[in-house]
Amino acid sequence: MKTVRVCEVVTKLELGGAQQVVLFLCRELPRPRFEVTLIAGCGGLLDEEAKRLDGVEVIFLPTLVREISPLRDLRALIGLRRLFRAGGFDLVHTHSSKAGVLGRIAARLAGVRAIVHTYYGFGFTDSQPTLVNRLLVAAERVAASCADFLVPVSQANRRRALAERIGRPEQHRVIVNGIPLDEFCDVHVDAESVKRELGIPPEAPTVGTISCLKPQKAPFDFVRVAHRVIIHCPDAHFVLVGDGELRREMEWLIDDLGIRSNIHLLGWRRDVARILSCFDVFLLTSLWEGLPMVCPQAMCLSKPIVATRVDGTPEAVLDGRNGFLADPGDVGALARRVLILLEDRELARKMGEEGRGMVDEFSDALMLRRFEALYAEAEEGAGRRR
Repeated sequence: MKTVRVCEVVTKLELGGAQQVVLFLCRELPRPRFEVTLIAGCGGLLDEEAKRLDGVEVIFLPTLVREISPLRDLRALIGLRRLFRAGGFDLVHTHSSKAGVLGRIAARLAGVRAIVHTYYGFGFTDSQPTLVNRLLVAAERVAASCADFLVPVSQANRRRALAERIGRPEQHRVIVNGIPLDEFCDVHVDAESVKRELGIPPEAPTVGTISCLKPQKAPFDFVRVAHRVIIHCPDAHFVLVGDGELRREMEWLIDDLGIRSNIHLLGWRRDVARILSCFDVFLLTSLWEGLPMVCPQAMCLSKPIVATRVDGTPEAVLDGRNGFLADPGDVGALARRVLILLEDRELARKMGEEGRGMVDEFSDALMLRRFEALYAEAEEGAGRRR
């Protein structure tokens, strides 16, 4: 069997869904069928974990950054093209918006035989100025024309891409993000002891989230929901696992609202499943998403979910079944739904059990099999073109 030389490319190895998928593929693609190289920008929290990957060449490209910078982006494009040519890759798989655009164009210029890109949501949003939005859409259209296959992580993302004329229908293959089910479904910890460790009274109703503190995740809405819930339920506590650019402003808002003693900002944690186990309700306030991996993680632990009705989230959170949905930015509606679940523990239990029964479709093993099949299809297509 011929060994396929694969290069996985991501903008930055921070803690996020795209990065978790990239590291999983680098680690689990079967050898010797695949030989894997990883290219990423510098300065991610997961850089050291990437360096420890067994049998994977890891290359950090300093010019590959998230911010738009024409000169640096041109240098990154040239650098990627050079690396792709030198590596002799059979297939390049790009992840995240910036690496996706630059990586696909560079791979086509380098003559890479097969090119795949995964969409975890899009860099363009409806809230952007029209000119910026249209330029980003145009860049995605150009990059899509360089790829053999485009992989949205949700049906909603596929519909959005096709509505914007990004790629052709036959290029699209939906593959949902997978999570290690055993790591989350087989967690057995004492939730009360976890609460004590976090400074939360064992009997206190607890609502939590796992989120990067950036505009997409609307962390200010999380705080405002907490404030409204605490007014009606003063003993409720809110936990946020994550960090990011909006942390300082978020702390100011917490202090302004006078709820500092009820909110716990934990920063990034590697024991996510353990922390999740102490939540009574999982809350996600995002303004846009691909398909958030944190929802299946919460479902594994039988946690009812309150989330915003955006993009692929309703494909994991079925309104009224394993949680509640509300419009993005509707702080009042989100707070009311959290209160319903805190006050009706039987409903919360039933919704949590419903979610637990839905998690098999989010298995990382299933995701791996789908990517292996897609890589084979891309390789066969490249062979026919030759």
